[in-house]
Order: sequence, then structure tokens, then C-alpha cells
Amino acid sequence: MSAKRMPREQRRTQLLETASAIVRLQGTDALTLAHLAEQAGVTKPIAYEHFGTRAGLLIALYRHYDDRQAQAAKLALETNATTLDGAVAILSAAYVDCVLTAGPEFGAIAAALSATEEMDDFRQTLRERYVDLYRQALSKFVALPGPEARAVLLGVIGAADTLSQAATVGRLSRAEAIAALSRIMLGALSA
Repeated sequence: MSAKRMPREQRRTQLLETASAIVRLQGTDALTLAHLAEQAGVTKPIAYEHFGTRAGLLIALYRHYDDRQAQAAKLALETNATTLDGAVAILSAAYVDCVLTAGPEFGAIAAALSATEEMDDFRQTLRERYVDLYRQALSKFVALPGPEARAVLLGVIGAADTLSQAATVGRLSRAEAIAALSRIMLGALSA
């Protein structure tokens, strides 16, 4: 196997995109570091150097999707959020769109991440990151002090996960998922 030499970050992106394709076409059970290396046209040590373990690969893949989602939300909020309704609409659309863009493999990766305590802890850390993002974006329009606000935002994020997954598998349309999430979020914030 003679892979073209790439800068480290470019190689990592290539490996993550290849991993995503493996999950999409073959499922998470097929995603091993050896199979990833083979599909990406690199040696196994390169895959192991980037991710260490299968759990490390799953975490990196989930983080890759999550970082895109957070970045899209931040950018849209910076340029377009002038009201509470507007901020809620932006957050709702960004969440649903990111999951839809990632496709059904996002749900499969999330499920695989729940298989161990270490990976579940990682997912909880990401949820907390979203609590912070949502609190920062929404606190311009509504007071969000203390642990109760954190609990409400965790509930909103849980609803976002559920509605996005329903849209991904076709049980809801994109518009229905975004509208429902916006309504839930506005209801939770006005209570």
C-alpha cells in the first residue's frame, strides 16, 4: 500500500470521510481501524496513529459531525440572530440540517458510542457543550440562570436529537422537525 503523503490534518479528514462512507454503506460493525486503512489506501499504523482504537475512531467521527453542527450554528447566530424567535429558528435548523446532512450513519455512530461508559461520557460532554452554546445564544433574549435552565436546555437538546433522527429516517419532514423543535424550545424558554 503506497498512500500519497498528505499533511496530518488533511489525512485525518480523508480518514474520517472514508470512515463515514464505511458506516453509510456497511454499518458500524464494519468500521475497524484495519478496514478503514484498507479502504483509505493507507497502512494500518497510519489509522492507529490517528485514532488509537476503534472507540477513538468513533469518537473522532462523532466529533467531526458535531463540530460541523456547532460551527454552522455559531456562524448563523453571529450573522442573523436578532430576536429570540430568530435565534431559536437558527438553532433548530442548524441541528436538524447537520444530522440530515450526516445521514443515517450519524444515528448509528451515536448508538455505537453509547455502548460503553467511556463513550457515553464523551456524548455527555458534547451535550454540555451544546448547553453552553444554547445558553450563550439565547441569554441575549431570555434569562437562563442556574441549574434549572441547564436542565431545560438538556431537554431541548434531547428533543433535537429525537426529532432530527425522526427526520433522518423519514418519519418527519425537515420542515416538521425544525418547526416542532422551535416550538418546543420557545415553550420551554417561556415557562
